[in-house]
Amino acid sequence: MAPLAQGQQRYWVFFKDKPGTTIPHVSEATLRQRHLQQLPLAQPSDLPVHQPYLDSLRTRGLAVSTVSRWLNAAAVQATPAQLQQLHKTPFVREVSPITGYLVPTRAAVPFSPSFIGKALKQLKPEPLFAAGLTGRGVKVGVIDAGFYEAPKKAGLAPIFESGRLKAYRDFVTPARSQVFDQRESLMDAHGTDVLLCLGGADPQGKVLSGLAPGADFYLARTDHGGREQRIEEEHFVRALEWMDSLGVRLVNSSLGYGAGFDNPAENYTPQQMNGSSFIARAVQMAVEQKGMVFIIAAGNDGGTKKWQVINTPADAPGVLTVGATNYTTWTKQGYSSIGPGFLPYLKPDVACFAASGTSFSAPIIAGLAACLLEENPSLTPQQLTSIIRQSSHLYPFGNNFVGWGVPDAGKALALARQTPEAVPARAPLPVTGNRFTYRPTSSDAIAENGGIVLFRKESATRVMSQQKLSSRTKKIVVQRLPGETHTTVQAGATVLELIWQ
Repeated sequence: MAPLAQGQQRYWVFFKDKPGTTIPHVSEATLRQRHLQQLPLAQPSDLPVHQPYLDSLRTRGLAVSTVSRWLNAAAVQATPAQLQQLHKTPFVREVSPITGYLVPTRAAVPFSPSFIGKALKQLKPEPLFAAGLTGRGVKVGVIDAGFYEAPKKAGLAPIFESGRLKAYRDFVTPARSQVFDQRESLMDAHGTDVLLCLGGADPQGKVLSGLAPGADFYLARTDHGGREQRIEEEHFVRALEWMDSLGVRLVNSSLGYGAGFDNPAENYTPQQMNGSSFIARAVQMAVEQKGMVFIIAAGNDGGTKKWQVINTPADAPGVLTVGATNYTTWTKQGYSSIGPGFLPYLKPDVACFAASGTSFSAPIIAGLAACLLEENPSLTPQQLTSIIRQSSHLYPFGNNFVGWGVPDAGKALALARQTPEAVPARAPLPVTGNRFTYRPTSSDAIAENGGIVLFRKESATRVMSQQKLSSRTKKIVVQRLPGETHTTVQAGATVLELIWQ
C-alpha cells in the first residue's frame, strides 16, 4: 500500500444501513452449516455494502482500501477536513481511527517440533485415537503470517498430496497466492509451524504433531512479518469474511493487536483490551451470527511489565483464548499473557503446554476442537467452547492466568457425546482462619496431572501469584497471604477451591 499523504490518517467508516439489496452473498456450504446450527439463513451482514455510499466516498476524494460486509464499513484515508465532512454525512453512523498493529504472538525461543508431543500428551488424547477422530470433513481456517515451504514438511505433505488444502489466499500480496516457495519476511514460516501443531502427521516417521490431520484446510496470509502496518487488521477481517463464504466452521489464528506500532500514538493501551476493537467485533460476529468457532493465542506479553495482558481479538468474549502452561506443573508459562482484571468474563479460556509461545498452544486446542466437531457436527460455537472449558482440569474454578486449565480430550469427547456426569461436580470449600492443610493420596495421581500448585487469588478469578510445590510433598500447608480471598489448590487430579472466611 502507498504511504499516506501528509495530513492523512486511516479510518473505518461505518454506514447506517444497506438499502436496496436483498441478494445473499454466501455459498451453499455456508447455508448448510447455518441450517445445521439453526442459525438464520438470511443475515443482513451477508449483503454487500451499498455501492452508492462507496461511490460517494470516492467522489469526495477518499481512497477506499477495504470494504467489510459484516460490519457495514469501509476503510479510508482522510484529511482532517475530509474527516469533518464524514461526521456530517447522513449515511455515516460512525467514524473510527484505525490503530494498533498485527504481529505473530511469539517468544524469543525458537519453535522446536520436539516439544509438540508433550502438548498432545498433556491433553490425554487416547480416547480420540480410539474413536478414530482426526477432524475428518471439518473445514478449518488458519489466519497467519505465512506458510512458507508448508508442502515440503513431512508432517504436512499428506494434506497437500490428498487435496485437503481447499483454498489459499494471500491478502498481503495477492499475486503470491498459492505460492509456498517464496518468502517476504522471516515470519513467513510462522503459519507453517502453526499448521503442524494443528494437523501435522508424518506417516513414514510415525510422528503426530497435531490432532486434526484429517481436516480440510483454508489458509489466509494476512500479516507481513517485516512490516508493522495497520492495514493488516483489514486483511484479517477480509479473511474471516472469505472463510465464512466458503463454509469454514473452525478458525485458528496466532495473531493479535497490541502495542509497538511505528508511531507510538497509534498503539492500543492495555485498558482497550475489552472486546471493543474493530477486529474483536468482527470475530465476535463470526461466532454469534455466522456459527464459526474461533480459537486464538493469548499472546506472549505476560513478562512485559508495561503490558502483561492478552492482545485483541483474544479479548473478544465469544472466542476461545488459549494460554501456555509448563509441562510438569500446569502453571502459566512466564511469557503467556494474562486476562485483564477489569473484564466481566474470564480470559484466557484454557491453556496447554507450549515451549516457545502461545502461537503453538492455540492450534493444539484447535485440533481438539476439530475432532469434537467431527464427532458432533451440530455443536454451536457456544456449546463447543463450553465443552472444552468444562473438560479442563481446574473447572469450575478458572483464573486469569490459565483460564479453566488444561483440557482433557476424553472428558471433552464424553461431553460432545452428551454423556451424563462427564465432569465431576466440585464445590468451593469455606475455610475459617488463615491456615489450611491437605494430605495428597495416591488417587491424586500427582505427576501425571500437573503436580502440586497453589493459585493464590485476590478475587474469585484474579491471581496474585502461582506457587509450585514438590510433587513429593506429603502435607500441603496453605498459609493465607494478605489480601488473599481465594486459593485454588491443585494436587494432581484433586482440585480444591478455598474461600477464606
